[in-house]
Amino acid sequence: MKNMNGKMKKWLVVTGCLVLCTVLVVLIGQQFKAQKPVDDPLPSQSSEVSDVTVDPSEPDSTEKEKEVIVTPPDTTQPTSTDNGAISSGTEQTIQSDVSKSEYTEDQLKDPTQQPNGEKVTEPPQSVDHDKVEQPKETPKNDSQPQGGDTKDGKIYVPGFGWITDNGGGGQGVTVDGDGDIDKQVGNMGE
Repeated sequence: MKNMNGKMKKWLVVTGCLVLCTVLVVLIGQQFKAQKPVDDPLPSQSSEVSDVTVDPSEPDSTEKEKEVIVTPPDTTQPTSTDNGAISSGTEQTIQSDVSKSEYTEDQLKDPTQQPNGEKVTEPPQSVDHDKVEQPKETPKNDSQPQGGDTKDGKIYVPGFGWITDNGGGGQGVTVDGDGDIDKQVGNMGE
């Protein structure tokens, strides 16, 4: 290894890593491979009837059998669900269509009642747009700074808080207007 230069050592390390990665990929891939199902031998077919014997020395097994009582569900009464369908076992019915109320033109245009017949207590009054009273300027709260307030070289911008005032905004630059949109305009390093 002492006779090899740095470039040769680097290539040997890279080649070794590639071989190691290839081996790992193969081993991991084998984990996802589906196992071939093994057929279990079928039990032998015999026409003999085997007798079942109950050990009378175990009285608990018969007592437990007597305790279990299964009652079948009563399917004679139709049951109603929350969506209006009636179920009586396997038979189902679909909920009827919803009826849409039809209103006359008089009902729709009458300002003293709603279309469904409910009386309106106070009919809507139209207001002339030019006579609407404009709200007065909100009083300035001294504890809360307003947009544009300056203090200690900073300016208050609502939603952003106090930010450093750099004296008039950004910096404008005139660029060549030959229409080439792919042309570099400025230097990002500045």
